[in-house]
Amino acid sequence: MTDEDKKKTPEPPSPKKSSPGALSLLLPALVAGLAAFGGSRLSAARAASGGGAAAEHTTTLAPVPPPGPTVALEPFLVLTQDASKKSHAMKVTIAVEFNESTKEEALKSFTPRIRDATLGYLRLVSYEDALDNSKTEKFKADLLERYRTVGAITADRVLITDLVVQ
Repeated sequence: MTDEDKKKTPEPPSPKKSSPGALSLLLPALVAGLAAFGGSRLSAARAASGGGAAAEHTTTLAPVPPPGPTVALEPFLVLTQDASKKSHAMKVTIAVEFNESTKEEALKSFTPRIRDATLGYLRLVSYEDALDNSKTEKFKADLLERYRTVGAITADRVLITDLVVQ
């Protein structure tokens, strides 16, 4: 073969260097999506059949009735002392829930009494007691008793919505 013949015969096309195809890019995303969907369906099926721990927990809870009118008090800022008589600042925000039969108009007249009873109680709380989480329910019960003593007899629940002790 001469050089001219070589030039006339076309060369076979060289194989193209392929870049990653769309399928190779989409396949991992598709598998991950299907796995997430399957996991959520399996979890939902377990919860519906009562096989999950979450389903057991929710069936043992008693339904809580909706609250009646609620009075959110302005924050309290008091000084409390520790065992060595050192003062510490304490900021407490409280809300009081009343039963359903209570009229909201009547609550406005009790707000100063409730604030006074709360402030009197918070001044007695020691620094160590304020830091102790196990005392929270006792605080709420004591405050509720004080509120009922000052005339707010329809008070049902005390909510401590903010508590900061320094």
